[in-house]
Formats: sequence, structure tokens, C-alpha cells
Amino acid sequence: MTPKILPDGRIALKLQISQNMPGRAIKQGEGEALAIDKQEIKTQVTVKNGETIVLGGIFQRQSSRSADKVPGLGDVPLLGSLFRRSGKQYKKRELVIFITPTLVKG
Repeated sequence: MTPKILPDGRIALKLQISQNMPGRAIKQGEGEALAIDKQEIKTQVTVKNGETIVLGGIFQRQSSRSADKVPGLGDVPLLGSLFRRSGKQYKKRELVIFITPTLVKG
């Protein structure tokens, strides 16, 4: 964040906000490296002293599968499906940031 105080008392901000998340494992030689997924917002805003800025638009989506079964009974042919359960779960999240610049006189 780079703030600048304008002659009329307003505040100009250059904002660069990023979110880094672990990504997929990538094979490198004999080992693995973890990729980093990066999402970024760059913007410039001008606000009055004490006003709040709301930034959004960085989304994260996740999906996962799960499977549960009763030990022993879940493996029985034909009847095993009565003792098993599987499901899918989807999550969607948005990063929202609130910024309130305030001038401090000293």
C-alpha cells in the first residue's frame, strides 16, 4: 500500500493485494516441488479521511470427495453398499478486505 495525501485532504492509495495458496505438487528430477497459486488485485483509489474502502474479487474454490463405511460390513458383496456412504463437498470463498485510511496529526 502506497498512500499519498492530496492538497484537499483526501488520501490517494495504490494498493496491491495478493493471496498465495499451495498448489499442486510438480515432479522435479527425483523429488517434488510445490507450486504456488497466486491471485492478485492491483488498484488505485482516492478517498476522504476516515472513509472505508472494500476490496473483493479474489475467489477460492475447493472440491473434495469422502467415503465412509462400516468396517467389515462395507466390504460384503451386494449388501456392502447399504453400509457405505460417499459424498462430494464444494466450497467457494471470497476474500474481502476493508481498509479505512486515517490521517494522524502530530
